[in-house]
Amino acid sequence: MHNYEMRFVTGGLGDLETPATDSTSTLWVRDLPHRPLDHLSLTALSDVFVPRVMMRLGRLVPAGTVSLSVYFHADRAALDARNDAPVLATARSQHFGSGYFDQTAQLWAEDGALLATGHQLVYFKD
Repeated sequence: MHNYEMRFVTGGLGDLETPATDSTSTLWVRDLPHRPLDHLSLTALSDVFVPRVMMRLGRLVPAGTVSLSVYFHADRAALDARNDAPVLATARSQHFGSGYFDQTAQLWAEDGALLATGHQLVYFKD
């Protein structure tokens, strides 16, 4: 997490102290040190979120990614135009059960353009 500049709008790390009814996190994020946005950094930014189960439980638990798919909605020219500007990243889960949860993510440019979406399946041990 020290590789990113994070400015939380909702669902920040401090929210791990109590269980949450909502698993949504939204934050402005970019690489540290700052570097121009490309598809590799966009992929990494799509996985910057604290595991949703930790937010729901209000505590740290072992968790690991089973699968992660990232879908790009911006081409190289669109990313080059953004240089090193932060992106608005949102993640939420739809289901927790049997030791797994899913997570969807969206990454948006400052001008409202959708840059990427992602879907993740995560194992957790409670």
